[in-house]
Amino acid sequence: MEAIGFNETQKAAIVSLLIEMINIDGSVDTSECAVFNTICVELGISDDIFRIGQSLDSMVAVNIMKNMSDIQKIATAKFLIRVIDADANDDDKEIQLFNIICNVTGVDVLISAKDVLS
Repeated sequence: MEAIGFNETQKAAIVSLLIEMINIDGSVDTSECAVFNTICVELGISDDIFRIGQSLDSMVAVNIMKNMSDIQKIATAKFLIRVIDADANDDDKEIQLFNIICNVTGVDVLISAKDVLS
């Protein structure tokens, strides 16, 4: 994923969004944490970036994602899907949050366009 070129601010936003997704259903599953940790390793999340992401307001994180390139937005959405799928329990709150993030950032339009062009 490093080839996508996320900067430190974008990585912090991803951390924030992933933490929000993990917590949205009120139950933190160990499999979600394992996927989160794997994603952090894949992205090279340092302790400093993690702390920034942990304290970043989720609406600020969504705005940062909104300004990412199309490929970065899609990659971030895929990270969120990995966390949603981790516990094999697609909670309605997780799906709602995912849909809101995709709608606000334009990922839903990108995915629809890709489907039409395929």
